Amino acid sequence: MAVFRIVQGKARPGSVERVAEMLVRQARQVADPSEGLLFAQALRSGDHFLAVSSWRAIEDMQNYLDLPATQEFYRELPRHLMGMPTVGTYEVIDSGDVSTDEGWDGPERPAGPRSGGA
Repeated sequence: MAVFRIVQGKARPGSVERVAEMLVRQARQVADPSEGLLFAQALRSGDHFLAVSSWRAIEDMQNYLDLPATQEFYRELPRHLMGMPTVGTYEVIDSGDVSTDEGWDGPERPAGPRSGGA
């Protein structure tokens, strides 16, 4: 079953560029070549960062986490953040394809305005 790993944090003053470089390097040089990676993306909003990766299976993600380069990344990252990064791992709960022409609404309900937003 596919899994997502989400890492987020706030850079220390003066460390924004360093954190950005670390996240991009980790994604390109370590995650990208790892077996089972579906995608990896680093995002930034001011001094806040979010890194998202998706893996074919939990075992693939664990193999990536066990790499010496990944362990070093997680040892170094907190030195450049305000506190510890928040890390979450999420299993995909529905493997159905939501990228069809019906979109998120699916065939059973018509597309239209939503209340509450998302």
